[in-house]
Amino acid sequence: MAIIYLIVAVVLLAVGAAAVILVDGTELFAIINSAIGLVFLGVSFVCFFIYGRIAGKKRKLLEAGKYVYAEVVDIDVNPHQKVQIDRMVMNPYYILCRYVDGNGKEYLFKSNALLYNPSGLMRTNTLKVYVDLLKPSYYYVDTNEILPETAVLHKFRYDSRRNKEQLMRAGKSVTAVTCGVEYFGRIVVSGMAKPGFLKIPESIARQFGISADDRGRAFFGYTILCKYVADDGTIHIFASGGIRGEPDSGHIGEPIKVFMKVITLKSIM
Repeated sequence: MAIIYLIVAVVLLAVGAAAVILVDGTELFAIINSAIGLVFLGVSFVCFFIYGRIAGKKRKLLEAGKYVYAEVVDIDVNPHQKVQIDRMVMNPYYILCRYVDGNGKEYLFKSNALLYNPSGLMRTNTLKVYVDLLKPSYYYVDTNEILPETAVLHKFRYDSRRNKEQLMRAGKSVTAVTCGVEYFGRIVVSGMAKPGFLKIPESIARQFGISADDRGRAFFGYTILCKYVADDGTIHIFASGGIRGEPDSGHIGEPIKVFMKVITLKSIM
């Protein structure tokens, strides 16, 4: 996001400067354009500063090596934040953890934003939290046990179905390993499904034969995620097309072929 703001700022400032040099009588336009550009530039610097602070905090906590295992008590969606993955816009997820020390004092920790639903990917109900309990507001929830934080996520793209035959004929593929399922329209915490299912219009439910309750909530199904480690060490996470209904298994450790043009572009599982 900071990079986007910076690019917009540079473009606006460049347009303003070019207008003054090349076109007479555009001083007001240049001033307005430059002012907006400076605002975007300021926002980008603030974003870079915040990102730097967060990265620095995480590094110091990891170096200190103090951590506890906290129980996952909730998984939810942040309705106030939107991010774009491939062609989809989504609200990121977060995990809420609780730790109780020997004296019975309770601590709550919230993970960073997650660009996937962790419900079907968690193997245990605890996560490692790096924290100094003398400074409990200074912590880092380690979600690498679910999916590596440095992984490149390739959410399923709608045009992959259309290009399936073309991709398979090209024959370019890698062998990945399944690493779990991602629920679509459901959040599960400690084996219990939360009531916050995906709401869909009645017309859509009829069109696709999806059962919805009296409040218009439905469970669409899931996608299978798989992990591939490239030659340069980069971890890529691919998602299959949507599958209706309940998962038939946990889909862990199964070899699966991923066809693609370029690893950062279209793929099909």
